[in-house]
Amino acid sequence: MANALDGKTFILGIGAQKAGTSWLADYLQDRPEVFLAPLKELHYFDTKFMPDFRERFDGLFKRKRSILRRQLLWPSAKRRERLAHVNARIAMTTDRAYIDYFERFVPQHCTHFGEITPSYSMLSTDAFENIAGCFERTKVIFILRDPVDRFYSHLRMNIRGGRLEGDDEELFVKALDDRLYVKRTQYHETLEAVRAVFPAGDILVSFYEDMFCDSEIARICDFLGIRFVPGAYGDKSNAAPKPAKLDPKLAALARERFAPVYDFCRAEFGERVPASWRT
Repeated sequence: MANALDGKTFILGIGAQKAGTSWLADYLQDRPEVFLAPLKELHYFDTKFMPDFRERFDGLFKRKRSILRRQLLWPSAKRRERLAHVNARIAMTTDRAYIDYFERFVPQHCTHFGEITPSYSMLSTDAFENIAGCFERTKVIFILRDPVDRFYSHLRMNIRGGRLEGDDEELFVKALDDRLYVKRTQYHETLEAVRAVFPAGDILVSFYEDMFCDSEIARICDFLGIRFVPGAYGDKSNAAPKPAKLDPKLAALARERFAPVYDFCRAEFGERVPASWRT
């Protein structure tokens, strides 16, 4: 029996967090040939394979549903549509429900569909094998950012959001031993897991520092097989209110912590590694 997704390409954005994934999602959502989940981060596979995440994100989507239901006292087509996506995500408890979501919402004219969930960068080989079995063809995009800058941006986001309280320096040092901060920056582990499952031609690695320009976005479009359209490169999504200068002492400590990641990237990508990365 023909499937609504036959012949279409699944786009899987796996991070890294704080590396331009929201900007890329906005860019792809504007493309008529691409359907990207409006919620952006569906968090299906991380909650499936990392049970510690399940309670957090189940609660998050249920809170979103409650807010949208209250807002429907002043109904609009946009709110009804978003509520439909949130309800579908809450019902997404099996792979079949995950696939059904895209079969239901992907327009017939779209040639590409997918989602971008940065915490998928922490998934295991088993999880990526699971993903590969869901769709006919998958294209994986992984954006790397200077490890110390990514780590610091992640920490600042959580401080601004009220999820962390205390002395900034103490929080920084403590986070260097926090699995959820460090693992998101272990690019070599992510690529090892992805490459064990997907062919090299179906994996694209980009660098945040070089992404916001015609040449790199054209490379991403060519990889996906969609027509290149210039992006709004000055519009950064979820950017910090103002840049923060990291104390050199803390920067050196973090650089030492992530030395294996820097070494891997320089050995793997050579001159493609942005000159701005710490040496």
